[in-house]
Amino acid sequence: MLSKVRRVTFPAAGNGPPLEAVLHLPKRPAPSPAAVVCHPHPLMGGDMHNRVVVAVCRELVAHGWLALRFNFRGVGRSDGSFDEGRGEMEDVSGAIDFLITQPQADSSQLAVIGYSFGAGVGLRHAARDPRVNGLIGIALTQRHYADPFLDQEPRPKLFIVGERDEWAPPDALRRYVARLHPPHTVHVIPHTDHFFARRESKVAQRIVEFLLNSAGEHAPQERAVAQC
Repeated sequence: MLSKVRRVTFPAAGNGPPLEAVLHLPKRPAPSPAAVVCHPHPLMGGDMHNRVVVAVCRELVAHGWLALRFNFRGVGRSDGSFDEGRGEMEDVSGAIDFLITQPQADSSQLAVIGYSFGAGVGLRHAARDPRVNGLIGIALTQRHYADPFLDQEPRPKLFIVGERDEWAPPDALRRYVARLHPPHTVHVIPHTDHFFARRESKVAQRIVEFLLNSAGEHAPQERAVAQC
């Protein structure tokens, strides 16, 4: 599907700083489902140009979704400074505020997708935002697993992890997800680690499959852990 890309700016929620972003728009007349995609840790080089983030946006728009990737506060041309995940939750909220005002967006189909640091921040915000109906964490790091913020979350959830991820070990992730309220799915991508080098397209494909299967209906109850 043909698409176009537009550079945009929007404010973080709560009178937060202006943030730079890229909006991916499919060329279709009908309203489109939409997703906010959150990048990995700013202090470790993460930004909206990360290869996994870009691959996910491109795959989404190829299947008719709007996708918004943005720089957290203090990254690139976004104003503000790093806030250890607190203010960054307001960045995610501002991204959703902006995205659902787009005339092409179908606000009834809205996903939040985050990678590593972005997964922690994005999912924490999504858990408190009823506008979101799909939650996706890529390489959600192990330090989050003791926190109950998703334990009773009833909306569809997908977790993707690399087979060799030292920060998000697959077995630990499986144990964490098993305690969550269904529906939830874990997908392990073999032969890769936290960075998914040369596996970015696999990550993106699994996300789109999950979203397409979940669209318009409740996702099935816990599916078997998949590998590809």
